[in-house]
Amino acid sequence: MKERRQQAILEVVRGARVQTQQELARALAERGFRTTQATVSRDIQELGLVRTGAGYREAASIASQLVLSIHQVEFLAVVRTTPGSASLVARVVDESKLEGVVGTVAGDDTILVVLDDHAAGATLRRFLGAGV
Repeated sequence: MKERRQQAILEVVRGARVQTQQELARALAERGFRTTQATVSRDIQELGLVRTGAGYREAASIASQLVLSIHQVEFLAVVRTTPGSASLVARVVDESKLEGVVGTVAGDDTILVVLDDHAAGATLRRFLGAGV
């Protein structure tokens, strides 16, 4: 039931502008899922949804918009992001399990990405959609 509800949540946020958890709960009810605001809140966190000016969105879909630059030095990449968004972008990178990416360390607007090899930097750039 939880997996089906969370899939329904993803379908709702991909297809409509949902600004509040209450709106999301109503949309779920219309699809036959009776749920509480607390459950919706947990689902949002587990799914990695982020509330933006355009409503709830998947973190992965907005990560590339937050990246300002990527600078690679050997097996390390320094990713600069908009202020306050480094943790979100690092989480997206970590959860993607990109081949060649060992892990990340995030600050406020900077991420250090440890790479297995030099080629992993290109994979990281493509994943983040960074033409920087």
